[in-house]
Amino acid sequence: MHTSELTPTVLRDLRRERRYPALSLLMPTHRHRPETAQDPIRLRNLLTEAKKRIADDPKVERVVRLDLEGQLDRAAAQVDFEHAEDGLLILVAPGEHHNWQLTSPSPVPDRLVVADTFLTRNLVAAKIYARPYWVLVISEEATHLWEGSGEQLTQTESLGFPLDPGIPDREDALPGPNFGTKPGPQREERLRQYYRAIDTALGKAAGQDKRPVFVVGTASALALFDDVSERSGEFAGRLAQAGLDKAPAHELAERLRPVLDAYAEQLNEAALERLAKARGQRRFAGGLGEVWEAVGQGRGTLLLVEEHYLAAARIEGDHLTAILEDGTGGPGFEEDVVDQLIETALDKETEVRFVPDGALAEDGRVALVLRY
Repeated sequence: MHTSELTPTVLRDLRRERRYPALSLLMPTHRHRPETAQDPIRLRNLLTEAKKRIADDPKVERVVRLDLEGQLDRAAAQVDFEHAEDGLLILVAPGEHHNWQLTSPSPVPDRLVVADTFLTRNLVAAKIYARPYWVLVISEEATHLWEGSGEQLTQTESLGFPLDPGIPDREDALPGPNFGTKPGPQREERLRQYYRAIDTALGKAAGQDKRPVFVVGTASALALFDDVSERSGEFAGRLAQAGLDKAPAHELAERLRPVLDAYAEQLNEAALERLAKARGQRRFAGGLGEVWEAVGQGRGTLLLVEEHYLAAARIEGDHLTAILEDGTGGPGFEEDVVDQLIETALDKETEVRFVPDGALAEDGRVALVLRY
């Protein structure tokens, strides 16, 4: 399954408690050769480690172990490495398995987690990255509007698109003073009218479904469109490149990826600015203990977590009572309480954003902007 298929209902089901053990296998994958050749080997190694973990676990009965081994093998057989994205997440529990391909702007780590819940933070991060957006591909032949989610693009044939300019027309084909040189003023004005029509249609689409808008076209097309558009200052990004008006979805997505990544970085910077402002107003919590308590009370409006921050702890009731440095288990032990923290934040309708490692070094790698 792809991140675009992750609905709130699906996520809630994945986050519910399972019969022990629930296995989460996470690994990076590659989109192109020759790097893809290493992915099946990496998966085999991860499967071997997972099977050893459950074989050595005295809490796992033989019948359960055999079921899990079969689920792991079936999940692995369903992996399509030929159409891999940036990461693979396999979730296995007694009687079930789930495969997810992840699109991520940052490297996906190798992880194996054995618990009574699935690891979902990477799904959440990928879903944040895959929030819906529009891609407007401007062309003098026909302008198209694409609906995007992550790197999945679908061309829309509604909302006034595709939009045909009717340029060039019969008048442009007749010899005249500008024949064979630059376009005449009449054609230039018709082109501007066409771009205004594009802007009007885009405004209607955005009015029905407000999303970030990315604009694609030649440098001259983008310059003219910026000149006539009433919303040029609102565009999330621009890609000045010719020939993409006829490109298939996968090629357009590949060319657009650096622009999407740059936009994701902008959002991270904006989130860190919100944190800095909240810190100045003493409206923030920093460190796992403080953040855990505030999130549980529903006091957070924005949770920021470093991408690869992990923390094992013992939980008693609603309290995080001890961070276990030696990684030992016991009653209430959680291998990664950060994953549970993120789930609680989502339940409390707190916005979650993942930032690069080191961005929250002063705050203990996790911070929360408070409502009050």
